[in-house]
Amino acid sequence: MIISKETLVLEKVNIKLADFLERKRSPLSAIVKEKIIEYIEQKDLKPGEKLPSETDFVNIFNISRVTLREAIAQLSQEGIVYKKQGKGTFLRKKPLKMESGVENLGGVTEVIENLNYEPSTEYIKVEITEPTKEIKEKLDLKEGEKIVTYYRKRYANKEFAVYSISSVPIKIFKENIPKFFPKESMIRYFEEDLGITINGALAEIQPFFFDKKEAKSLKISEDILFLLLKQTVYDYSSLPIIYSLDYYNATLFKFYLNRKRIH
Repeated sequence: MIISKETLVLEKVNIKLADFLERKRSPLSAIVKEKIIEYIEQKDLKPGEKLPSETDFVNIFNISRVTLREAIAQLSQEGIVYKKQGKGTFLRKKPLKMESGVENLGGVTEVIENLNYEPSTEYIKVEITEPTKEIKEKLDLKEGEKIVTYYRKRYANKEFAVYSISSVPIKIFKENIPKFFPKESMIRYFEEDLGITINGALAEIQPFFFDKKEAKSLKISEDILFLLLKQTVYDYSSLPIIYSLDYYNATLFKFYLNRKRIH
């Protein structure tokens, strides 16, 4: 029997987007917005170039003008297009699109840099707490051991790309707990400043929408689909050192698997 397995060992990969979106029922305008972005990419439009007219888009997508105008308004709010009175809609900047293989182990910073974008970080908060039952198991913690958790909004070329929640056993830092990571990357800090070499990770991917309250707190639309990458990162002695929840903005990121046949 021929068995296929992923280059990266995944705990679960269960992305049933069709069923998930059916339950969530994204507004039609959000879907049309993505279709317009696809059109911009396919036609390789450059900043300053004019987009098709409302009539053309209505015919292309077979939608109402109201839905189209809602989609254009969303793109305008995101700074991707702009309107000139009496002249039409024009492209302000190319929308970011990032593709990455999940078999390539790296933190958010490395993913963004490898795609030739500039990473930056907004620290929401850093807190020392008792671990939840799940985190305690994932990080193999003993009773009474605490964790340090970093809540960060990650940006690529100043566009919101990833929301990261990363938990680390407090013992890893010994005496000095950093309030931020000077070179953006937690993994880079571990390797260069703490002398901890990262060996691998066990990951799970699933689709995710933030609820209204969470979306408001993050200052994002609740209609944005995210790809949640849950992963436990290990060092070379197989010690779990990071448990992270990284919510990748699916309007920017596309992940793929490099699958090989084993006989």
